[in-house]
Amino acid sequence: MLHSANIEIKSVKNLKGPRDSFRQRHKFLIRALIFLFFFPGLLFAAKLTYHRLCECDFFQITAVKIDGNRMTSKEQIAALSRVDIHSNLLAIDPDQIRSLLEMINLKEKNPVALLNRETGLFYLDSRGRIIAAARPSQELDLPVITGLENYPFDSTQAAQIPVPLLDVFDLLKSANRNNPILPQQNISEIHIAEKGELILYLLDRPFPIYLGKDGKISTRYSRLVKVLKDLYKTKEFSEVSYIRFDYQKGTILVGKHDAQS
Repeated sequence: MLHSANIEIKSVKNLKGPRDSFRQRHKFLIRALIFLFFFPGLLFAAKLTYHRLCECDFFQITAVKIDGNRMTSKEQIAALSRVDIHSNLLAIDPDQIRSLLEMINLKEKNPVALLNRETGLFYLDSRGRIIAAARPSQELDLPVITGLENYPFDSTQAAQIPVPLLDVFDLLKSANRNNPILPQQNISEIHIAEKGELILYLLDRPFPIYLGKDGKISTRYSRLVKVLKDLYKTKEFSEVSYIRFDYQKGTILVGKHDAQS
């Protein structure tokens, strides 16, 4: 009687011998040597490409927009940020620029007038302190104060500011309330005479207005507004040659051109 036998067939993996293991190590070593041989060249090529791109005009900054500044020039702010139109987008570090800008804290002083000195025009704040020299590229649309060319402005103490200059600041403060008859924009020059009298010149017609030095400057300003209002109303403003507050106490003298001249 025949008996059936169960035959189990198993796959047998080929065992690698020492020679196969040597070949694998040999291939790995060759690949490593090839990589080490070409890596410096690839690194050099990458750096060269990066430097070429940094010099490329395509990535060059063409404009730097700076807003909100009045006294400080855009060139000064750009110099502080170390970014200009010659910089390259790929060459700058945004984190470094952001850090520099965060450290820059600009506090601009607001000028109220231009002070005429022997060496030029200077911005003057409301405390009588010189801010900086005025340059043609900056704002010059401010009243000019003359007559103090030789007065020393080295001190920062308000107590040493001459009284006529304090009257000038009070006058500008009154005019800064945007009175339509005499706004600050229509004040061209305020001259401080030798004895402290104020002489005002308007922008539209620069005839002298002698404000004198007696009484509150706010009162003199209000009286001048009333006089100018009447002159505008009667259309006699174009005929005025001077206005004097120092003629007689309580009297304002309005001089006019001779109609026959």
